[in-house]
Amino acid sequence: MTVDSTPGVVLKGFDIGESDVVVELYTIRWGRVHAVAKGGRRSKRRFVNKLEPFSYLRLLLAGRERGLMRLQEADIIRPFFHLTEDLRRILYAFHALELVRVMTPLWDPHPEVMGLLVRFLSFVDEGGAREEHLRLLELRLLSLMGYRPRFDRCLACGARLDGGGTFLFAKGGVVCGDCRGAEAEGVALSGETLRVLGQALRGRVATPFAPLVLEESRRLLPAFVQYQTGRELKTLKVMEEVGL
Repeated sequence: MTVDSTPGVVLKGFDIGESDVVVELYTIRWGRVHAVAKGGRRSKRRFVNKLEPFSYLRLLLAGRERGLMRLQEADIIRPFFHLTEDLRRILYAFHALELVRVMTPLWDPHPEVMGLLVRFLSFVDEGGAREEHLRLLELRLLSLMGYRPRFDRCLACGARLDGGGTFLFAKGGVVCGDCRGAEAEGVALSGETLRVLGQALRGRVATPFAPLVLEESRRLLPAFVQYQTGRELKTLKVMEEVGL
C-alpha cells in the first residue's frame, strides 16, 4: 500500500469502535478527505493530542481509492496554543473549519484554500480577528470556489452603483433600482458596502469596517454561502445565540 505525505488541517473527528478515530481533513495534496486512524484513541506515540479540530499536521496517509484513507502518522507542523483561550477565538476558528467543510468537494485540491485556512487560524490564534475578518474569509472562499460575486456595476444595464443596489443570489451580483423589477430574493446594499467589498475582492482591504458595511455584509455573505452550498452554517447560529 502506497503511503504519501501531505500537510493538512483537521476539520472534524469522531470515534468509531473501541479505539479508532475517523477524521475529516483538508490537505494540500488531495483537498478534503476522510481517514481512519486505527487505534487512534490508544496510540499515545502516534496520535495523542493531534487529531483535534484546528490541528495543523504533517500527515502520512495510505490509500488513494477515493474512499476512506488510512492515517499512519501525524506530526504537528505548527501548534495553535491560544485558539481555545476564549469563546470568540473558538467560534471564529470553528466557523473557518465549517466554511471549508461545506464549500469544498471531496478529492478536489485547492492549495489556495489550504493556505487561506492556515493563515486565518494563525490570525485568530494571535488574537487579531474581528467580525469583518469572518466576512473577508467568506468572500475569499466564495471567490476561490468559483462563486465570485459581482459588486462593481449593475448586471442588467451596466450602470455604476454609487447609490447602492440589490444583490440577487440567483445571479451572483447586483442590480440597480431601475433594473430590479420583480426579483424577490436579494439583499439591499449601500454604495459604501459595494465599494468596500469590491475593493476586498481586488485585494485592497481596509479594516475596521464601518458599522453599516459590517451590518450589510453580515446579512449578505453568510446567506450567499448558504444559497450556493445548500448547507446551513451552524456556527453562525451559535455566535448569534451568544452575542458574537
